[in-house]
Amino acid sequence: MGAKKKTEIICRCNNVSRETIEQAIRNGATTLNDIFDTTSAGVGPCGGSCRRKLGPLLEHFLKTGTFPEKIVEDLTGKAPPPKKDE
Repeated sequence: MGAKKKTEIICRCNNVSRETIEQAIRNGATTLNDIFDTTSAGVGPCGGSCRRKLGPLLEHFLKTGTFPEKIVEDLTGKAPPPKKDE
């Protein structure tokens, strides 16, 4: 038997899988707000940290009509981690 494909969870707060998000996009979600409304991804108590993955996933699909094999997070605007005193 082949190995079972592991489900990739994109939104951990609301337990939303990549498969669910991709289906929403295939069904017509063309903006992040559409994805938020149809899947509840990106609107969890963490403030939407998964949005850094949702944006590139949606953008890639809208440009190419396909989903990327690996999602490259958009880290623009993310503050660098604080430096520890040595």
